[in-house]
Amino acid sequence: MPVKYWSRAGILLSYWCSARCASCYLCCGPERRGWIDADLALRAWRGLVDASPHGCRVHLTGGEPFGNWDLLITIARRAHAEGLGPLEKVETNAFWADDDAIIRRRLAALDVAGMQTLSVSADPYHQQFVPIVRVRRLVRAAEEVLGSGRVQVRWRDWLAEGIDTAGLSLERRRRLFAEYAQRRRDRLTGRAAGMLGRHLLAKSVFDLADENCRQPLLRGRHVHVDPAGRISPGTCAGIVVGRVGPQTPGEIWRRLDADHGRRAIVATLVRKGPVGLVDEARRAGFRPAAQYAGKCHLCWEVRRFMANRGRGGQTLAPRAMYAAVDEAAGAMVWAEDES
Repeated sequence: MPVKYWSRAGILLSYWCSARCASCYLCCGPERRGWIDADLALRAWRGLVDASPHGCRVHLTGGEPFGNWDLLITIARRAHAEGLGPLEKVETNAFWADDDAIIRRRLAALDVAGMQTLSVSADPYHQQFVPIVRVRRLVRAAEEVLGSGRVQVRWRDWLAEGIDTAGLSLERRRRLFAEYAQRRRDRLTGRAAGMLGRHLLAKSVFDLADENCRQPLLRGRHVHVDPAGRISPGTCAGIVVGRVGPQTPGEIWRRLDADHGRRAIVATLVRKGPVGLVDEARRAGFRPAAQYAGKCHLCWEVRRFMANRGRGGQTLAPRAMYAAVDEAAGAMVWAEDES
């Protein structure tokens, strides 16, 4: 069995987010539009649970799921009522947490709907857009309502001593982002590849020649389902292995297990890694940089090149994710152009 069963999944309610963080591997932001249909979310959830003999733990994420509270609580309540298993966690950046009464009411509702953990983002990238006082207010209330063992913060070290970074000088913010990126906590795809990868350059294409992607594409147990029903491996944003709606998650898994070796992009990555894609992209004009932060950074850059030239087919999607990095380079994250 080449493809492991999927036992963890994140359902993305939207690519919309109140923030536009340099670390975002999905290229989320305020300009992204569209929310998942609740029926589609429940169909995906049910199908994921049924597809694996071990079941599947599901979390709700984005983007920023609290940007549509009614949808978030509807999905959580319906899943609980249908016995689909506990809601593993809900992820948020706390942008909405400016009123204690609303915070407690929403946390209590999610608790009743079966949420096990609240996961809150805290780092210098998010604090360019979300006041850290809101993060601390949410974490404090969540620990009181849910108990400290059910509150996850990414990252606690920043929560304790962090500051709002929007008001920093451009040079100070760049330096802080670089220092934090060097802790290597972030997935270097999407905007994170473009904005943070530059601070971690260490390997040439030659150095990456022996690194394939069999593990994340076929052996990883974690997937994401986006608002259109597209399923992607959990660490490989922008690589689509199937779409819920035309197929069930179980059918998608079985088809991937059977034919991954015949899928052009997936097969190349499994056998040769991103260096294999470089060989293909060179014929269309791709010229690799001197160094990359690692294979994921290289993979993102060559996939972005292919997608923006119409060479990704159904596999490299959504299109807006790949286009967003081109549109965002510099100005909208750093507050002014670096060039």
